[in-house]
Order: sequence, then structure tokens, then C-alpha cells
Amino acid sequence: MKTFDKSIYQTLLVFAVISVLAIDGMSQQIPITRVEMMPNMPAPYQMRNWRQVALGYDSLVFDLNLQGQYLPLSWIDFNTINYPNHESFGIDSYVGTNAQNSGEAINILAAVVGATLIGIDKSNQYGHNWVLYCEEFFNRRPQENVYLNQPVANSGSDWWYDTMPNVFFYQ
Repeated sequence: MKTFDKSIYQTLLVFAVISVLAIDGMSQQIPITRVEMMPNMPAPYQMRNWRQVALGYDSLVFDLNLQGQYLPLSWIDFNTINYPNHESFGIDSYVGTNAQNSGEAINILAAVVGATLIGIDKSNQYGHNWVLYCEEFFNRRPQENVYLNQPVANSGSDWWYDTMPNVFFYQ
């Protein structure tokens, strides 16, 4: 095996440090005259009240007493599979669908999480424990034992539908 003296290592180290500094120097922002003329804050500017949007969405989606052509948008499910000791609920995945029980965890769990983030107590709203109802999406079959997009589903075919229900539930 060939041995190198210390000076070779020192030379390589100095070269590496100089290279990093040179690359770092090249990665600085270059001012573009036209872009610099643009305002940092557009005028007029009005921030949408996202809290109010979330409150409006929650009151629309979770009110089981609303009446109208496509209302209510949610329902209580008394025929649960994974947790038969309590009911669950659903929210139509698409407004206007004729297929009740078409609700998906990626829509339902996200609605509960979003409402909770703005301060709504989803464990006791309109006389329902929406948080507990979300438990139905935990597929208790031995081959699954994971949250999935439907109460009875198989994992392994779609990353989105396998992963997102778990991310939302654990929030």
C-alpha cells in the first residue's frame, strides 16, 4: 500500500476549502434591475381571512341539519366496521354525488384537523365527537393495522391514500 505524506492531505484540504468558498461566492443573489423595481408588498393588498374561511367551511360541512339540493354534506354512519361500539361519519367527496358513504379519510380527517387548528372543539360539536368518529378509518384487519382512505381498504397501491390518512390522524 502506498503512503502519502502529510503535505498532500494539507494541500487537498486547502483546495477543498477554497473550492467551497468559491462556490459559495457564486451562489449569492444577483440583482436583476426589473425585479428590483417591483414592490415587496403589492398594492393594493388584502389578505384573505383564512380563519373566517375555515369557520365557514366547518359550519357548512358539519351541520347535519342544513337543507338544500346537495345538503347536508355530511352524515352519521351507524354501520361501522372497525369500531362497532360507536358511530362514525362521512363527508361527500364531491358535492352533488348520489353515492352516500363516498367519504374519504383524506377529506374527512383534514376537515377535523383544520377545524381543530382554528380552535373548534371537534370532540364535542353539535352533540357529536367527530374526533372519535375518525377512528373508523383505522383498518383493524391484521394485514393492515393502519389508517387508510376507506374503513375497508388495502394498502400498497397508492402512496397518497396510504400515507396521508396517517399523517392527518396523528396531527
